[in-house]
Amino acid sequence: MRRTFEHVLKSNSKTFYIASRLLPKYVRRDVFKVYSFCRLYDDNVDLDRKDDTNELEDYILKLGIDGSVVRELKNGINSDINRSNIDDLSDLLKYSYKVAGCVGLMMCDVLSIRSTIARYYAIDLGIAMQITNICRDVLIDYRGGRVYLPSSMLGSNEISSMTDVEILSVVTKLIKLADDYYNSAINGIRFIPIRSRFSILYALRLYQAIGHKILRDQQKYFKEKISTTLSEKIIIFFKSFFELLTMSLRQSNRKQHNHTLHKSLQGLPYVNETV
Repeated sequence: MRRTFEHVLKSNSKTFYIASRLLPKYVRRDVFKVYSFCRLYDDNVDLDRKDDTNELEDYILKLGIDGSVVRELKNGINSDINRSNIDDLSDLLKYSYKVAGCVGLMMCDVLSIRSTIARYYAIDLGIAMQITNICRDVLIDYRGGRVYLPSSMLGSNEISSMTDVEILSVVTKLIKLADDYYNSAINGIRFIPIRSRFSILYALRLYQAIGHKILRDQQKYFKEKISTTLSEKIIIFFKSFFELLTMSLRQSNRKQHNHTLHKSLQGLPYVNETV
């Protein structure tokens, strides 16, 4: 059964799978189950499948994951039913919190991270990764009848009537927004248990690299799904390794969490509601 859960992750998210293989074995098992629950529940909604996720949901709740977080995740995924559009950046951030920030919160429990502040950064990492996914899959989503680019950024235009330059302009702004959340999430790496720290940092840099590659390879963006090559993954691996080594030297430069990143999320579980 463990291999089945591992296969779900491997076949749906090669980037996260690669990073997850670096986690300790005892953590990896639960990560696979958490991801499988999220993926299967999402497929039930998006692909109208009928996979039973109740047993997996019961399992992850027994790990100590807050039921309110699971509910928000399901609410976010369910919102894709009959989705027409996302009105503005605030709506995009709320959606990203629900479908991905909540996964970050669930990972905190799997990794036995209890710090309240750490959860702020976990939310930021989830949001950043989701925005990256949205930017990468704009055309794929559109062909599937879904648009996640905020209407306020598209004006009165439909994606089908926009030029490549206009679409890239919106995507570029969102990739830069994602970087704000990635840069915040980096400050939360210190809360992660040492044996799991590199895996999360590596996943962060792999996902961030996808957005940066979109900006570099704009001509390819409309021809193929942008992803990092094996050589790029290897380079990022060693860069992340040396970055982790130098983090301890920057302890005195720790920054407080930027509460404005959660301004649109007020009222949702575990967000930074500093006034």
